[in-house]
Amino acid sequence: MVNEYFEYTDSIIFALYLIFIFLAVQIWLIWKDIDKNELRLKILDGFFFKKNCVFVFSLSLFFIVPEFIKEMNIPFILELFNIVALTTLVLFTYEWYKLLSSSSHRKSMPHELFKIFK
Repeated sequence: MVNEYFEYTDSIIFALYLIFIFLAVQIWLIWKDIDKNELRLKILDGFFFKKNCVFVFSLSLFFIVPEFIKEMNIPFILELFNIVALTTLVLFTYEWYKLLSSSSHRKSMPHELFKIFK
């Protein structure tokens, strides 16, 4: 059972990294079209700030806890913490992408992405 789990962890981690990179590139490309005043108001909203604090706290917790339990030699738990930490990072990036895309003037895919494929 545990050996079957380890066959899929690398694929899951790789997919999470690809999603994170895609969202980070989208944030980077959309950054110049953002209405800064509207963004400032949305960031100062208490719910968004609290949600980001929870993401940052849980992300740091999921990276720190495996260092303390490494000596127990339970690889299943260590891999599970890696997957949960990366999932938290992807969710954090996705929340920022949603916020930034709602504050952007342009709603379509950035033109810079199409210039790459020409």
